Amino acid sequence: MIRVKLIMVGKIKENWIREGVGYYKKLLKPHVDLDIVEIKEEKITDPRSVKYVLEKEADRILSSLEETGLGIVLDVKGENMSSEGLAKFFEMYLNRGENAFTFIVGGASGLSPKVINVCPVKLSLSRMTFTHEMSRIILLEQIYRAFSIIRGTRYHK
Repeated sequence: MIRVKLIMVGKIKENWIREGVGYYKKLLKPHVDLDIVEIKEEKITDPRSVKYVLEKEADRILSSLEETGLGIVLDVKGENMSSEGLAKFFEMYLNRGENAFTFIVGGASGLSPKVINVCPVKLSLSRMTFTHEMSRIILLEQIYRAFSIIRGTRYHK
């Protein structure tokens, strides 16, 4: 079974986002074993504390990373891919024998370079900016779409 782990900074506050995440979790069930880990988001008390906040969150993220599996960080400077490109990405790694993928989504302040540098793959969801909560739904939808493309189902058309 293909394993996909999402490490997300912060909790979902909006019910409609929680419902969207639940919807895509159900759709993904036949395709992947999905694990979503929420990391505690640090509060920024003053603008100078952002670096400190990112380091505290990085420690929590890195302790949730497994030694097996491909680490994929979502970063504004990451590679932009089409949905078909993401499907090809998964196929390429699956053909190489990789069956575990870990996606990391930072909080409102982003991610520490410590986390970004440890992941061999850097992806961007878009050149536009989304809230870290909305990024969850978008990422889950794109993962589902990629596996629909791989499986040849009609969803992606």
